[in-house]
Amino acid sequence: MPTFSQGSFFRSISEHSLTTLNSLWSSAQSSLPKNIFNFSVKYINNTLPTKTNLKRWGLSSSSDCSFCLTQESLLHIISGCKVYLQQGRYTWRHDSILMFIATTLRSLQHAKIFADIPGFLSTSIITGHDLRPDLLLSLSNKSLYILELTVGYESNLRGNAERKKQKYRKLVQQLKNDYEKVNFVNLSISALVIYDKSTTEFIDMMKMLKFDKRTTNYTIKKITNIAIRTSYYIFCRRNKEWTDPELMTL
Repeated sequence: MPTFSQGSFFRSISEHSLTTLNSLWSSAQSSLPKNIFNFSVKYINNTLPTKTNLKRWGLSSSSDCSFCLTQESLLHIISGCKVYLQQGRYTWRHDSILMFIATTLRSLQHAKIFADIPGFLSTSIITGHDLRPDLLLSLSNKSLYILELTVGYESNLRGNAERKKQKYRKLVQQLKNDYEKVNFVNLSISALVIYDKSTTEFIDMMKMLKFDKRTTNYTIKKITNIAIRTSYYIFCRRNKEWTDPELMTL
């Protein structure tokens, strides 16, 4: 399990993030309730009461996760516990963000939305069951947008983006037989919402769909808000049973 510190957080920002969105991130963070804002500050400084920190501070005899007995670091809680993954904790955060994006795009006329979440037609209708992208947007002009959302470690932003691009490369080529234009949109963000540089693809999509800059900025801030809130909830539920909450909506 990689270590995490304030330095590595800001290094991830400088090396991988789309810096033009930093002001929107700051605006979204400052509008959070005090308890969640404080969580985000302690997250950045790695001063949250993980078992690793509690042992280092002399407040716990063990640094093991209660579910998998791996060292309970911040990254382990937020994105790395295999048991949490199996329980659907990280999927819940992912799908809460995806629900907001899909609902936003639903306002488009002459477009059909497919999304791998409840309440939407399955993306497998178009792609089959071998690969199911998170969201497909089919336009009346025979254009198709494939959107893949990834939420992971701050230090893995670039790797996640490249992995998804390679995963769907063949599918993009196959779908070009049925559509005049196929656009792959990679939205790779971190648990505390550093946006990978590939987020320009999402912003370009919003422009092509005629969303104005104000609406695009609002969308980015909402994604940020939901991601931080869901990461906060995941952290608060550490070492506790998961009760399958409804997707978070704001």
